[in-house]
Amino acid sequence: MTLSKEMLTATRWFYRSLKQGDWLWLMLSVALASMTVTSVDMLAQTVKQSMLRQAANEMGADLVLKSTRPIDEKWRQSAQQLHLDMAEAQTVVTMASHGDQFQLVSLKGVSSNYPLRGKLKTAPALSLQALQPDQAVMETALFELLGVKLNDSITLGTESFKVAAQLSPSGFISGMNAFAHQILIPLPSMANTRLIGPGSRVSYELYFSGPSQAIARFTKQLRQSDSPNLQILTAQAPTEDMAQTLDTAWLFLDLSALSAILVAGLSILIASRFYLQRWQNTIALMRALGAHTAKIAGLFSIQLTWLAILASVIGVLLGYFGFQALVPLLEDYFHPVVQPEPIPVFLKGFAVGMLVLWSFTWLAFQRALKTSPMQLFRTIRSATSLMHWGIMLVLIFVLIVFMTNSGHLKWILAGLIGAAGLFYLTAEALLWLIRRWQQNARGWLKLALAALSRDPSLVKIQLISIGLVLFVLMLMTFVRQDLLTHWQASLDKQTPDTFILNVQPDQKSATRNILNTYQIDTPLVAMTKGRLVKINQTPILAKDQTSNRARRLLERESNIALMQQPPAYNQILSRLPADQATPALPWVSVEEGIAKLFHIRLGDKLTFHFSGKLKTYQVQSIRKVRWQSFRLNFFFIVPPETAAESRQNTLPISYIGSFKLPEQVNPNALVKTLANDVPGVLLIDVKRILKQVQDIMTQATWAVSGLYGFSLLASIIVLFTAIQSSQQMRVQGWLLLRTIGATQRTIVQIGLMEFVLLGGFSGILAASLAQIASWSISLFMLDIEPAFNPTLWLGAFTLGIVLVLTIGWATQRSFLKQSAKSLNRYLDAG
Repeated sequence: MTLSKEMLTATRWFYRSLKQGDWLWLMLSVALASMTVTSVDMLAQTVKQSMLRQAANEMGADLVLKSTRPIDEKWRQSAQQLHLDMAEAQTVVTMASHGDQFQLVSLKGVSSNYPLRGKLKTAPALSLQALQPDQAVMETALFELLGVKLNDSITLGTESFKVAAQLSPSGFISGMNAFAHQILIPLPSMANTRLIGPGSRVSYELYFSGPSQAIARFTKQLRQSDSPNLQILTAQAPTEDMAQTLDTAWLFLDLSALSAILVAGLSILIASRFYLQRWQNTIALMRALGAHTAKIAGLFSIQLTWLAILASVIGVLLGYFGFQALVPLLEDYFHPVVQPEPIPVFLKGFAVGMLVLWSFTWLAFQRALKTSPMQLFRTIRSATSLMHWGIMLVLIFVLIVFMTNSGHLKWILAGLIGAAGLFYLTAEALLWLIRRWQQNARGWLKLALAALSRDPSLVKIQLISIGLVLFVLMLMTFVRQDLLTHWQASLDKQTPDTFILNVQPDQKSATRNILNTYQIDTPLVAMTKGRLVKINQTPILAKDQTSNRARRLLERESNIALMQQPPAYNQILSRLPADQATPALPWVSVEEGIAKLFHIRLGDKLTFHFSGKLKTYQVQSIRKVRWQSFRLNFFFIVPPETAAESRQNTLPISYIGSFKLPEQVNPNALVKTLANDVPGVLLIDVKRILKQVQDIMTQATWAVSGLYGFSLLASIIVLFTAIQSSQQMRVQGWLLLRTIGATQRTIVQIGLMEFVLLGGFSGILAASLAQIASWSISLFMLDIEPAFNPTLWLGAFTLGIVLVLTIGWATQRSFLKQSAKSLNRYLDAG
């Protein structure tokens, strides 16, 4: 038979089987795979790109490069070579004045094309290109603080500027710039203010936007450069504090997509098991008529390929239109909603449909090809070679690599292999238990156990498939709950939104009285500035560090708190035993990240430089700090000075506090009171930053919950397929029971016992594995505290029984009530 004739014959066979409904379950499984991948991929990419675009609009660019020194010209040239758009800015914190009113402001000189992403919200509407050299745009809050109206003049440095418009605050801001309201002026006018000179604390900024691939390439060049003075802010991590939250959201999207493809693959694995006996009968007949293995393989592989193509196309279309139905809901959360290019997603969904079919049907296909002609007369079980197992595992490995971009791929693969192995061993143990149980059972229970153990391979595949589906569901439940709990705990209703700082010792009492007047009760924590210079008598220099972050930290002074003990909201990870402490040295508590960065251990002696004086401390504890909590957190905490040390002015201290501003308090009125009574004390309103973080977490929470719900739906479909795959064998058993005169009650008890056993064993083992995997993911991937929830174990056991039993009863109820004649007619039709 030539290839064209073989193709035509196989196509006819496929079309005839399709009309008769023979390919129904396998087609549904492949379509489920393509639909799941397409819809989840569309949803995940849309959520991610929409969040990134929203962050980019707030930043004014896809990437921002900041430095305290003029930025090297080579980075402008690199950006031009990558065809990136570029804007420039210079920012300095200074005082603005109007009449006898003064206010700390963040003065920003910007190029005329700023921002590159999003738009400035001004009233009246004003483009920076139309801004004159002597004009300024000022945040709304400054109008009241300075008593300014539109077209009034304000003084910045040595120059006067006319206020041309009000500016609505926006942007992810870091550093001191976050603590002062903004004023924008044209970049060329910045030099005229004479605020930039030797000793000025200036932030030089370059803004970049362009295609995502070019931005990623440029970011890689920046991170690989030996430039510790450069700070890189991207839309994916607009501030270092937000990076962990966003990375966690992206990781969960990867896990959701992976779980979706796994449950779809399980559906195909089960469906191929359902068709194996039918293929074997057909192949046995073909062999009896003289067909060769190559011809048989060609005919069946062409049919499976046609099936994969048709089902993948159907699945891709269903997935795309299902996603489009969700777009109106997405518009309530994201502004704007950025959808990915559909063609790459379509190709991915189509490719996954093809790949997942052959990955999970390979063993059944190869086993069918080994069928002997004697299969027509008796059942012969053919063994599957290790090579075929190896090829199937390689295909599944390629599929998982194709589906996930996670850097934790090896751990994911190891976890899945370990889970599958444990389920297989558990299936063997269950079969052994059933056989032992059957020896002592009586009545209907003995018959039920005998029917369940009649086909050990079917029991194994059902237990593994149902167990893995429940495992994925339980794992998603654990991880999702960990994420939501972590995010909600990090920003609760009492999260501080206001900071007060630069309180001098002689102003502490007056400042506290002012805060009490406004019904604000907050402790004022002593703080000093110092630079780490030695670890165990070994000088630590910025130039010797390989990490850019380590160099930056050593080049500037750190804020060091003076407390009797670390705050309760900092978790103590390890503490120095009392017998190892050096009595002559005061203690210091070190933040976990800094300890890892500089290889600091308990008992080490740290020397700090304080305003020309050196002082040594011994590391007493290592702390874990949640930087997103907006509480007073420090890299280093040391004990307060003694009375003798205070008289010698060893440490120049100031005080800082944080609190939740009462709703009835006008922050501008509080700022004026502080400025009049305790000059130099700063009140920092971080509500806008806090709102941006909360928006990010709300969006990430929605994405986590949405994808979790989709995975739940797909998993239920797989459970339905698993039960339907063994339908013919069950009907044969019930036909035999009807024939020998079994009662309706006995048949129902025997029929449902299988689902109770499968659901119960699968549920408890799935919960066990999910708890172990959840601990591993929490500790090593999400960097959050693992949680143990024993109620979920009982819930998993109950869920396994109820879910499998419910689906089993829904699909088997009609057959359990049919007569022997009706059951026999069903088998003949099948």
